[in-house]
Amino acid sequence: MYKCNYCNRHLKKKYDNCPGCGAKEFTKLQNYKEEIIKTPPKGGYIVNLENYKLQKREHRGPFIVGLYLVFVFVGLLLMYLLMASSYISFKEFNLPTIIILAFAIIFVVVGIKSSDQFLSQSRKIRSENNTDIKKVEYLSKHGMLIKNLKYTIKPVNKKINGNKTIYFIQIIYEIEKGKTMCFRSEPKVLGALGRDDGTVDLLIDPNDYSNYFIDFEIY
Repeated sequence: MYKCNYCNRHLKKKYDNCPGCGAKEFTKLQNYKEEIIKTPPKGGYIVNLENYKLQKREHRGPFIVGLYLVFVFVGLLLMYLLMASSYISFKEFNLPTIIILAFAIIFVVVGIKSSDQFLSQSRKIRSENNTDIKKVEYLSKHGMLIKNLKYTIKPVNKKINGNKTIYFIQIIYEIEKGKTMCFRSEPKVLGALGRDDGTVDLLIDPNDYSNYFIDFEIY
């Protein structure tokens, strides 16, 4: 482990330049055991929000599809009504006309309800995602960093883009004497989970243990 001599960031590997402040001078630390850092460096910790942003991008599709469905089915309604009106103006009001109108109404009702479900779900997920990002950004400036913790990997029962299996990092940690808690990271793509040192870092709000962030290296 290395410590930047300028901003005091603790790094698990040596960099040519400190990723936080750009300095080039480091002190090599022999201690790879658990380490608690209570004061964030100047400018705050650097945290990787890519997994949150990836989840946010995943839900743009339903949002756009929902909007298009509204316009498409409203358009269908207008077309069917125009066709029905033309039909009625030249023919008597009979069974075929009723069937056309019934199908038009059914299509529109189903389309609007489906679109509304898409939009509601997307808004909820994107709102929750934005809240999570704001919490991590707050942690980066006010959180307590606990480095070099042992962890396990657990699968998540969902996929990104339909085929990428994702996992979360789990830590069992004694946050206070006699009080052990289980912390789980946000979903992460499997390819991002490979490290050789066998430890992760936990960034946590010392006043609210429900607000935390886990990654392989936080500095």
